[in-house]
Amino acid sequence: MAGAHQATSVEFGKDVVVDGKDVPAGKYAFFLIPGKETWIAILNKNWDQHLADEYKETEDVVRVTVSPESTETTTQRLTYIVKPITADEGEIIFEWEKIRVRLPFRNR
Repeated sequence: MAGAHQATSVEFGKDVVVDGKDVPAGKYAFFLIPGKETWIAILNKNWDQHLADEYKETEDVVRVTVSPESTETTTQRLTYIVKPITADEGEIIFEWEKIRVRLPFRNR
C-alpha cells in the first residue's frame, strides 16, 4: 500500500493506457510493492478499501514493474504528483525519503 489506513486512490477523467493496457475512466486504488531493484505499481478496481486487508489481486486492472529512482534531496512527507508531460501523456509520481517512482500513462 502506498499510504496509510485507506488505500491511496487515483481518478482518471478519461480512458487512459498504462503499460499497454486500457484503463477505463474512473477511480482506482494505487498500490506499490517495493523490491530491491524493481517495484510493482498496481491500479485496483476497489479504490475504497482499508489497508491491504480487502485487497484482491483479481481486481487489479494493471500491474506494472517500475524502477525506483534515487533522489538527491529528501522528501520528508509522502508525496504524490500527477504530472502532465504532453497534452496526451502524463505520470503519477510517488516520492518519499530519497526514492521516486513513476507510473506513466497516456490518453486512449
